Amino acid sequence: MNSHFFDFDQPTPLVKTCFQLNPCKRIHFQIKRDDLIDKLISGNKWRKLKYNFKQFDQKKFKGIASFGGAFSNHIAALSAAGKRADIPTIGFIRTHEIDLNNPTLSLAKTNGMQLIALSREAYRNRHNSEFINSLKQAYPDYLFVPEGGSNDLAALGLAELVEELKQQSIHSEHHVIACAIGSGGTISGMLDAFPNMKFIGVAAVKDTPLLEKLTVTYGDRLTIVSDNLFGGYGKTTTELNQFCLDFYHQTQIPIEPIYTGKLLHTLMHNYDDLVNEGKSLVVIHTGGLQGLRGLNYRHQYQSPLWNDLLSLTDV
Repeated sequence: MNSHFFDFDQPTPLVKTCFQLNPCKRIHFQIKRDDLIDKLISGNKWRKLKYNFKQFDQKKFKGIASFGGAFSNHIAALSAAGKRADIPTIGFIRTHEIDLNNPTLSLAKTNGMQLIALSREAYRNRHNSEFINSLKQAYPDYLFVPEGGSNDLAALGLAELVEELKQQSIHSEHHVIACAIGSGGTISGMLDAFPNMKFIGVAAVKDTPLLEKLTVTYGDRLTIVSDNLFGGYGKTTTELNQFCLDFYHQTQIPIEPIYTGKLLHTLMHNYDDLVNEGKSLVVIHTGGLQGLRGLNYRHQYQSPLWNDLLSLTDV
């Protein structure tokens, strides 16, 4: 059991790109291709899991357990990392039953993860210490990692992302950084590690208490957009799907509608309002392309043009 593969320290590319929003509007920006870190342990999941796995090596736990929805990027990444490190993993899944036709859960199962269904009511207790302690008693010697992987150890990995950006000449006086907000760990980790840098966060889920907490903690360093959800977490629309396809065909950078698609749609359509004059935009691509297979499974898009993007998730 070891996590030495996480010691790979090649910085992910920071790519200059542009998007033609309409015949009169061409937007230039840079995108940090964290989706290229690893095909299975992608983007911010790599950053968040790295030091959780290092902690596992140091403390001699029996395995790692965590929480996620039925199409969770975090569950997919954790299972892949567990398989690679030869570490047992448990996924507590928000679902009434484990559906192994679901591509995310099927992948996790193939990677050796033990999948345990939790009702929506039980899943709401995932942050409750009494509930967590009961699970720890049932599964002793397991390292419990929060939903999405967001904890203090995750912040160490996100600090490394910030160091890469600094080495790639991203400075607070010239740039503003944007990323999607799910559990909040990625953007808060970056904000903590990059003093004076201003950030734009685009919510992918309606979590008012989290967004209020982020606003109180970071003040005017963080601009949050919370009204571009396209129906809610895990959902998409024809408009958003078409934007993701347009973005891919213009830039050859694949994105999905759940996180990075919502982020870029918001940024491109509200660029002048969100990016102050004199600042250059840096977008964090947090990966999550495996989620495309879940959307396909749920028939949330129809166009055969998605086949190109789906092929990029093959392993």
